[in-house]
Amino acid sequence: MLQFWESGFEGSSMQNLVDRMGISRQSLYDTYGNKRELFEAALKKYRGEIIEPKLEELSDHSRSPTDLVCSYLESIADGSDKKLPVGCLVVRTATEIAIDDSAIGQILEDCVTTVRHSIQRVIERGQRSGEFDSGRPAEDLASIVIASGMGLHVMRRLPNQGRDIRPSIDSILTGLKASATEH
Repeated sequence: MLQFWESGFEGSSMQNLVDRMGISRQSLYDTYGNKRELFEAALKKYRGEIIEPKLEELSDHSRSPTDLVCSYLESIADGSDKKLPVGCLVVRTATEIAIDDSAIGQILEDCVTTVRHSIQRVIERGQRSGEFDSGRPAEDLASIVIASGMGLHVMRRLPNQGRDIRPSIDSILTGLKASATEH
């Protein structure tokens, strides 16, 4: 998973993968069949080990919806775990794969949809409490957070590693609250 996360599918040779995994080339083929099947397994592992724990954090009802969304975006901006590669394997893959690659595309779509639904639930809670704009559909606001988060992941890969993205997070949160006080 880490090799693909760091170098992408195209940038990861079979030799890179064998070296990184510490196994023989034949073991890799016997277990996964080919590089593509290993990549699909890596995406699924990423979902289970990286995405799902973040979603658990979003379901913490002891924290305010604003705090949860802010923490989610800040974890992207700050790179919450310095031992892991910068950015997001899902975002990296989305920018690399062919648009007609339906199998990988479906894995990516499933990941994004799962995150969107979790964020939507937080936003719905924020709308009920008056923290977020209730005049716009929660699904639309969640899509804004998802698209913005994906952009933040890309910015993290820039040479300054996203040090200039804090104003973006503030603007996203302001946009979620935009009309909450106007109603």
